[in-house]
Amino acid sequence: MFEGVAIRTFVPLLLRAGLAAVFLYHGLDKVQQEHNFGWKWAEDMGLSPAPAGVVQLLVAWGELLGGVAVALGIFTRAAAVGLIIIMIGAIATVTGPRGFSSAAVGGGYEFNLVLILMAAALAMSGAGTFSLDRVIRVKMRGPAQY
Repeated sequence: MFEGVAIRTFVPLLLRAGLAAVFLYHGLDKVQQEHNFGWKWAEDMGLSPAPAGVVQLLVAWGELLGGVAVALGIFTRAAAVGLIIIMIGAIATVTGPRGFSSAAVGGGYEFNLVLILMAAALAMSGAGTFSLDRVIRVKMRGPAQY
């Protein structure tokens, strides 16, 4: 049904769109003024034990900037690895003890696992055709030689 070029073109774009939407949404929420621009979001959301302030700040801005990078397709592999690290931290500190199922009180780690797998696919495949990574790569290569 789909040819190889279509798959290489649109699959990374779909992965990037889904992953970026989630991380932009949650990152923006964490860096709002009422959460002290990322310093206090965990405490404000009632999570316990709250990580240290610097870790909270790194997670909040990492989610937001990682989402922007994935959306634009720039530094996609590095951004995807960073988002994987954030999600592993989320499982270790928040959702892991609740178990796998989202039916658990407060939600389990199944959502985090899906995000990790999406990010891992991007880390392995790259951003795809419609990305700034590709534009930069083509510009660095120079004009085609005939």
